Amino acid sequence: MDDKERKLIKTLNKIGVDTRFISLYENVIYVNNLKFSRFSRKKEEDFHQTYPDIKVIRSKLFQKICIKVSRTIKNQIKPRDIIYIKEDDTNRSHLLNIVLEPYRRKYGITLTKNIDEADKTASTKCMNDFAHDYINLMINSNKITNDFKEDVIYPLLHVDDVWINDWIETTTLDTKKYENKKSIENEIIDFLDTKIPNVCESLIQSVNYLDKVEE
Repeated sequence: MDDKERKLIKTLNKIGVDTRFISLYENVIYVNNLKFSRFSRKKEEDFHQTYPDIKVIRSKLFQKICIKVSRTIKNQIKPRDIIYIKEDDTNRSHLLNIVLEPYRRKYGITLTKNIDEADKTASTKCMNDFAHDYINLMINSNKITNDFKEDVIYPLLHVDDVWINDWIETTTLDTKKYENKKSIENEIIDFLDTKIPNVCESLIQSVNYLDKVEE
């Protein structure tokens, strides 16, 4: 954290904002949890007395994403972890930078674009990718299981690709859309989704349960 960020965070703390529940990214503040951050409209007015050019973004969809991320990574990161995020300008990489940013204050982690100095990598795989992998294992008659790596965290495991695309379109971020290639796996998922509500989430929960049972 540089001096500019430190002063900004100090200002937010002074007016009563809990900065563990906001993200600061590219001169924009994203509210991760409106209730816990206590970032009211009145406090935003007070903040803008000092920082009039920094936008404060409140989005129910973004808060929904952040809740899913926090529940997923609470057992995947440790204090002072150095986490690598791939710099490729996709919407997912931008999202990872934003949702993981407050963990610098919560756990003292470091986010880096240099993989050589990192001890963990943040995967860009989201819920739909995991469901795709499970279907691929099934149609190839392989055991349906997770292949989590110890030095990788999976913040977007329970985040739908549709949420990411819908949210990113409401921002001014210059991103490239993460393209999902056409495949038989995706066709099967699209079909199941018309019959089973939240099919990708259901698949993940089922596989996680089976993996725990077999431990």
